[in-house]
Amino acid sequence: MKSVLITGATSGLGESLAKSFISEYTVFCIGRNSKKLANLRDLGCQTLEVDFLQDDSWVQNLSEFCPEVDILINNAGIFPIKSLKQSSISDYDECFKINVRAPFVLMKNYLEKMRKNGYGYVINILSSSAYNGSSDTGIYCASKHALLGMTRSAFLEYRGTGVRVCSVSPGSMQTPMGATDKRQDFSTFIDVQEVVDFIQNLVNLNSTMVIDEVRLNRAIIR
Repeated sequence: MKSVLITGATSGLGESLAKSFISEYTVFCIGRNSKKLANLRDLGCQTLEVDFLQDDSWVQNLSEFCPEVDILINNAGIFPIKSLKQSSISDYDECFKINVRAPFVLMKNYLEKMRKNGYGYVINILSSSAYNGSSDTGIYCASKHALLGMTRSAFLEYRGTGVRVCSVSPGSMQTPMGATDKRQDFSTFIDVQEVVDFIQNLVNLNSTMVIDEVRLNRAIIR
């Protein structure tokens, strides 16, 4: 049975992915919410409580918890709704530590192991904000642009090795994080299960076709 590691697994898309993958995969879940992690354990997932804002002890804990994995889904992220004027240096550091640095560390931890095994899939969850700017989410947009650049680079670095690296960039989704955005009509946000279904189909495309990045947009924007 193949294994999948999902970060940010205690809420929103990550939680839905974990619940969907458990029927066919060994699922490793990382998150900060201990109660939600306990619920995922009850479903059969293996869990590790991790806070990417703390020191780097989580890296060693992760290596012991999940030494190798077939599929890595970097889903954890934060969404500060602040203009650049309102944002502090600590806001910037926090956003980049979770949205960019953590995926980098995880990719460093697993990509070479995947190459040696001749198989692996890394899916970095970005956002439509990776392709545009916003007057009130500047740091968030910058972090997703950075992750897009890193994902594109890793795709080229590992192409032809049996390891696939892909970015999936959904528009606003009907998640707890999405609900914090009061600027738009939540009812028009993307149904999370549609994104889950897409990602599950994506990981099965492993023979003659390779996908480097995907944008998933809302059908209605208001």
